[in-house]
Amino acid sequence: MMLIFCSLPAIAQGADSNSRPIERAITAADFEAIREPRIFYGLASYYNNIDYYLTDAQHVEKLPLDQELSLPANHWFVAIGRFNALAVRGEGVVVTPSQSQPVMDLSTGVKSDSVLVKALPRQELEQLSPELGQLRYVHLWSVFSVLAKTAEAALVFIQKNMVDSWGLAILVFAVLMKILLLPVAILTVKAQRKVSHIQAQLAPKLAEIKANYDGEEAHNRLMEAHKSLNVTPFYALTPMMATLVQIPILIAVFNALGEMPQFVGEPFLWISDLAYPDSVGTLPLLIPMLGDSISLLPVLMTAVTVLATILFQDRLATEQEVKRQKRNLYLMGIAFFILFYPFPAAMVLYWTSVNILQIFQQRVIKI
Repeated sequence: MMLIFCSLPAIAQGADSNSRPIERAITAADFEAIREPRIFYGLASYYNNIDYYLTDAQHVEKLPLDQELSLPANHWFVAIGRFNALAVRGEGVVVTPSQSQPVMDLSTGVKSDSVLVKALPRQELEQLSPELGQLRYVHLWSVFSVLAKTAEAALVFIQKNMVDSWGLAILVFAVLMKILLLPVAILTVKAQRKVSHIQAQLAPKLAEIKANYDGEEAHNRLMEAHKSLNVTPFYALTPMMATLVQIPILIAVFNALGEMPQFVGEPFLWISDLAYPDSVGTLPLLIPMLGDSISLLPVLMTAVTVLATILFQDRLATEQEVKRQKRNLYLMGIAFFILFYPFPAAMVLYWTSVNILQIFQQRVIKI
C-alpha cells in the first residue's frame, strides 16, 4: 500500500503533492506539524487543540476523539490546528482521532491503490479539494463563517493595496469598521439618550411609589407610571438591542484575527509577533486565566477603557444613573482585561484601536 505524504516544511520549500511515496501509517510526529507550537492560557486555550472532521461535498461532521473510523469513499479525514491542517483521503483507511497519539492504520480494508496525505496551511484547503473549503472557520455558525472570511479578505486587501505592515492593516481595518458601523452607533446613542430622558422623568415617581406603597398596589402604580410615558418596564433594553447587531461582526473579526497565518512572525512597534501575545517578560508563576507572560497591550487597552469611562457623559441622565453607567463600564474594562490578556496581539491591537476610536466618536456624536 502506497502512502503519499507531504510535510509542512516541504510545502514551504515548494514541494508539490506528489512527494516521495512512503510505506507507513501516519504517526503522532506527523501531527506535530499542525499542532500550535506555543501554549495559550485562559479563554484562549482552545488554540492548543486539534479538531477532527469527516467531510465530503455535502456534509461536514466533527469527529469524537479515540473512536476508530474507516474512511468512506470520496471522503476526507482532516485534522485541523490553529493555522495548519492535515488532510487524509483513502477508502477503507482506519483512523483514530486523538489529542495525543492520532494514528492511521493501512493494514486492512484499504481498497484504493494509494492514500493521499497532505499537510498544508488551513487557508489552502480549498485549493487541495473544493469541498475542503467548508472547513475554513468550520467551528463557527455559517453566517459567522461567511463574515470571518469577509473580514480576512478585507484585511488581506488592505495589506496588499494600502499599507505594507500587517499592524497598520489592522489599524486601517479598525477605522473602516468604525465607519461601517457608524449608523448602528448613532442609533445606539439615540436609544440611550431616549432611555436616559425617560429615566429622568420616571425617577421621582418611582422613588415616591417605593417610599409610600408596597405589594400589589406598588406594582400597579409602577406599571401606571410607565404607561403614562408610553413605555414598558423593559424600555431600558432598547440600546442593548442595537448593540447586539454588532456581536456577529465582532465574533467574526476576532476569529479572523486569531487564525490568520499571515500574522505569524510579523512585528509591529514593540510587538515581536502579531500572532501571539505581546510578551515583554515572564512572570515567576502561572496566573490562572492570564498565563505567565507580561503583556503591555492588554494594559494599554484597559487604560483606554478607563479614560473613555472618565470622559463618558450623558447630559440627559441623572447623576445617579451616570454613576451606575460608569461603574458598569469600569467592570466591563476589568472583564475585557481578563478576557483578552492571553489572546494574540492582533486581536488586542484591534480592540484597543476600536476603543480609542470610540473616545473620539463619543466626543463627535452629540444627539
